[in-house]
Amino acid sequence: MAKHENVETRIQSIDERLARLRASKSRLLARANRTERKRDTRRKILIGGAVLAAVEHEGMPAISSTSELLHWLDEQLTREHDRAVFDLPPAATNGRLPIGPMSNSPRADPAVKDAAQTRHRDAARTRP
Repeated sequence: MAKHENVETRIQSIDERLARLRASKSRLLARANRTERKRDTRRKILIGGAVLAAVEHEGMPAISSTSELLHWLDEQLTREHDRAVFDLPPAATNGRLPIGPMSNSPRADPAVKDAAQTRHRDAARTRP
């Protein structure tokens, strides 16, 4: 009888351990999925920003494949953390400015504030 209880206890502890391991696996998978979704969103934002900047400055080339897109982005992106999202090697700057804001807070830039104030003042003058 003691052997039967011992076996039951071991089975129960193994079942509990298995449940903990499954929960841990589930959390790890959820974290990996969340990280990949964030990375995918970052890629889309960078591609959109690069396209908008190209349209405003030099025009957008015809791109018909992923490899062409990556080659074009390799020429456009200069910030290391932006390039890392696409697994691009570190950039040689070639005197180009990076696409996107230079700081994390573009509103803190005095030139941006001055431009916003000027637009607001000009808009107020043109109102009837």
